[in-house]
Amino acid sequence: MEALSKEIKTYFDAAVTIDYDGPSNKHPIIVLNALKNIIGDNRKKPSKLLLDSMKKLIDKYPKRTDDDIILNNIAKEGIGLTVFISDLEDACQSGNSQKMENAAAKIQWVSENGLGVLEVLIEVAIQDFSRLGILSYHLQRAHHFKQEQSKTWSYNRCLLKEIAKGSMPAPHEKVKMEPKFMIPHESQLLGSMASAHRLWDGQFVRIEGIRRELSHWFDSIQVESDNSNKINSELERYVKNGGNLFIDFAEQLIKKPNFDFKIIQLESLRFFLKKASNKHYSLISKHIEELFS
Repeated sequence: MEALSKEIKTYFDAAVTIDYDGPSNKHPIIVLNALKNIIGDNRKKPSKLLLDSMKKLIDKYPKRTDDDIILNNIAKEGIGLTVFISDLEDACQSGNSQKMENAAAKIQWVSENGLGVLEVLIEVAIQDFSRLGILSYHLQRAHHFKQEQSKTWSYNRCLLKEIAKGSMPAPHEKVKMEPKFMIPHESQLLGSMASAHRLWDGQFVRIEGIRRELSHWFDSIQVESDNSNKINSELERYVKNGGNLFIDFAEQLIKKPNFDFKIIQLESLRFFLKKASNKHYSLISKHIEELFS
């Protein structure tokens, strides 16, 4: 199992250093973390097909080589007497990528492990939750997996580069609410909704700011509830006993073109299923069927 964890960690570390010009909600690190969760259903006999697909995915992209150069240049210039988190937040709002990276690198140097930078960036990123919410969650979890301080900067810079791809809205006011567990009927919302629930329940130093932004997103969307009581025995068996159900689904999906977003949706359904009651099973089944249509 230790060898499996090391292999997956290697793929994670490579994925956050790629030059990626696609949409943020399909970033390879999201797909890899989703696959990791699914592979975890059978750690004794991990799916070689899924592991091979992780390697193939990251091998498609060229890699950055200047991460350490940026940190070293900041150190040579001198960090200064004070470093303010607000400088990083303001830089992200300005959209100036160089200012963003310089401010983040300074905090990285004075931070004990660089995690403070990642939390600040997540809080900023989810101001545009529709674009960056799924990435924020899966990047944070990928970094947490066998976490190494020496690798933190690459994860931080990965999120910086995605933030810089678009203009950021201003921070939102907190909405007084508690998110209800609801599975969206719209398949395009599956990944975002699952990520929002997971971030809400996350263990963060900056949890108040993160929940402030999440409350705005939850309040802004319309999700239709499902009251069906139809039971799917296959899903019920998985909830009770575990097994290879989602591994089998994933192995079928990765053979299809443009499988990345379908894998993200599949893993989101796996999350929902573990939280769901019987009345939700028919909707989950419907979503799974649509993945293969």
